[in-house]
Amino acid sequence: MTTATSARPRRDRIAASLSALTLTVGALIAAAATPAHADDPHTYCGLKVVGAIEERYVQMGGPTGQLGCPLTEELANPDGVGRRTQFKNGTIYWHPRTGAWPVWGDIGARWCQEGCERGWLGYPTSAELRVGNEAHQNFRCGTIYWQAWPERGTMMTRLSENRCS
Repeated sequence: MTTATSARPRRDRIAASLSALTLTVGALIAAAATPAHADDPHTYCGLKVVGAIEERYVQMGGPTGQLGCPLTEELANPDGVGRRTQFKNGTIYWHPRTGAWPVWGDIGARWCQEGCERGWLGYPTSAELRVGNEAHQNFRCGTIYWQAWPERGTMMTRLSENRCS
């Protein structure tokens, strides 16, 4: 049988162990809540975005803008020259001759049907420009036009002529 005097040191040891465990768990939770590279000004949602792509991303509102959080850090494009960073709602492409421009939505889907940056349209040279229910985006060798017809519930994209051929 345990007496009150022998139970007290055991209770004190248990209390000390629980306090240490609580501090350890608290430290682990705090460490997990701190994003990687928290001091790095080029980190958004835990991933680095740098250079001209970052400048464009910040101009577009960063993580709370149209593109949302990055899904990748900078990637080399298949042509070996350009770069891109993919975001939740689109991608910013960069090339030394055209700069950094976002591509997304129906225009981005049509651009990739034509081969993305390796296709005949080439790299983007502007952001998407909207007027009413129409939008268009310029690429090195052409333009993609998009139009919505809400009354018919349809959308359409069309291409300009090839300016580079």
